[in-house]
Order: sequence, then structure tokens, then C-alpha cells
Amino acid sequence: MNWEQQTVLVTGGMGFIGSHLCYALRERGASVVVLDDLSTGTTDNLSNLDTEVTVIGGSVTDETAVEQAMAGCNIVIHQAFPYGQSGMGLNDQYIDTGINGTFNVLERAVREDIDKLVYASSVAVYGIQEYVPLDEEHPTEPFLPYGTTKLAGEQYCRNFARLYGLDTVSLRYFYVYGPQYSNFGHNALMAFLSRALDGEQLHVYGDGTQVRDYTYISDVIAGTLAATAAKTSGGRVYNISHGTGLTIRELAELVRDVCQTTVEIQNVEPDRSRFSDEYCRIPVGMTTMEDSEWIDERDYVADVTRARQELDYEPAVDVREGVRRTAEWMRSNEFI
Repeated sequence: MNWEQQTVLVTGGMGFIGSHLCYALRERGASVVVLDDLSTGTTDNLSNLDTEVTVIGGSVTDETAVEQAMAGCNIVIHQAFPYGQSGMGLNDQYIDTGINGTFNVLERAVREDIDKLVYASSVAVYGIQEYVPLDEEHPTEPFLPYGTTKLAGEQYCRNFARLYGLDTVSLRYFYVYGPQYSNFGHNALMAFLSRALDGEQLHVYGDGTQVRDYTYISDVIAGTLAATAAKTSGGRVYNISHGTGLTIRELAELVRDVCQTTVEIQNVEPDRSRFSDEYCRIPVGMTTMEDSEWIDERDYVADVTRARQELDYEPAVDVREGVRRTAEWMRSNEFI
């Protein structure tokens, strides 16, 4: 793809992933428009671009703002969702943004005759795994409402590809981390890093044997741009991940080692588990109770064969190196 000939709208472009995309697109010569309501993003994330991007303040739930932002664009990368605020509580679902906002973006993309729309989905669409690694054919039975919202967005993307000829692609991101992450308490890796650099205990919820597949931000950007440049997608879905897993306990030990600290790794007792709100009956990060102990049944490791074969995607940053880079950013930005 000749990026210098592309005008790209990045919804949520001041957020974590969105801002990294803006830098990568500008480096390749693309013109960039950002639509963001600053619910989790910040203008600081794009401060080094200054006037190199066009910024429209507004939400994807606002049809007028979406129309204004998309005018003159030929590609849309739809990242907008307050991920850092979402959770298991009744008030933490953002259905309007996730579903109605996505529909607004898709509808306007058809009317503007957009060449390609890339949708940011999530590992959360899978639910409790039936097998690992998870390929794109794995059943989708989301455990969290967030995953249900993301799955609905994927289905809309497929619908719009079939009914209206809009070329869409959905990317299932697996546990993205790195510089400019917005909420350190929303991701075990970032929470461990924050606490380790502050000299505090690392808290492991459950037994620590649950497996996660963490993906450094530069790999996510590479996968997203590869999917954007793909000739025709027609509603195709891809896992974007590193493709390797480690247990939460192993992750805590790795973070402690990289940060060169001897802080204690402590399994949190059940009576100290955090609940999202007064209505949620399952603690944050857990899925069920077994023998009076809360456990997390989810072992999330991606099969990225499809992305390798069809997008020439190859993750390049292993978790140790990614943790080192992220810790360096946190130190340099005085987040500790």
C-alpha cells in the first residue's frame, strides 16, 4: 500500500493503541484524522505530532461528529472504546459506545464509500476456552459483557461486508501492553510493573496458574497496519498476539526480575478479592468457585497462523523485552 495516498480516520486516536497507530501512520506518510472524546485518551499522547493530525473532538455515538471526522477519508481504523474503564460492574459496560457507536461508524463508512474499515475486537469474545491455542474458529461464548459487545461489533462488520460491500476486517487483540497504557490497574502485567517499581507486593488473584498471552504494542501496530493494507478482507477475523503464553505467577516473577527487585509475590486470600460493584457476584478476574476458592479458568494463548499466512504478520517483541521497554517508559515518565 502507498500510505502517502491514504487519508485514515482513527477513532479513539488519543488512546493507548490509537495514538501509537497515529504515529505509525504519519511515519509512513498517511494523512491522519482523529475522532476522540478523551474518555480515556489524552492530548499528551499525540503531543509530538502537533499539527500533523486533524483532531475532531467528539464521540462515535454522535452521528454528526462521525460524519465530520470521516469526510474525505478513505480508510477507517475503529479503536474507540473506553477499555481502561470497562469491567464487570453494571455501570462499566459502555454498550452505547461499543454497539451503537460501532454501528454509526459502519453506517457512515458505507455512505462515504470507505475503501477499508478495520475494527478493534478482543480475546474476550472467546469466553472460557475449549482448547488452546485459540484459533479464529474457536467457539465464541463471551464470559464478560465486554466480550459480548466486541462480538456484536464483529458481527456488524460481517453484515456490512455482505450487505453493503464495505470491506471490513476484525482484529482480536490479546492483552496489549506498553508505553502510554492508560490504567495500570486494568491489566495484570501493568499492575505488577507499577507495584514492583514502587517497591510494593505483587498481588496474584486465584492460584496464579491461569495463562495469558501478552502482546507488545509495536506488534499490535504491525498487525493492524498489515490488516489495513490487505487487499480484500470481506469481514475476515484475525488473532493479533505474540502467540505464546505464561502463567500469571510466571509473569509476576518475570516482572520482579526485570525490575531488579525482591518484592514479595503474594496470593490474595479469597476474602480480599475485589468485586466490581454490589451486584456482581464474581470477583474481578475470576470465573467460578471451586472447593471454596475462586479460580480463573481462562487460559488465553493465541494461534496466529492465519495472520502469519494471510497478513505476513510476525510478532517480534517477546514479553521480557516488552516488559523492559515498558518499565523504562514508566521510569522516564515518573509514573512510579
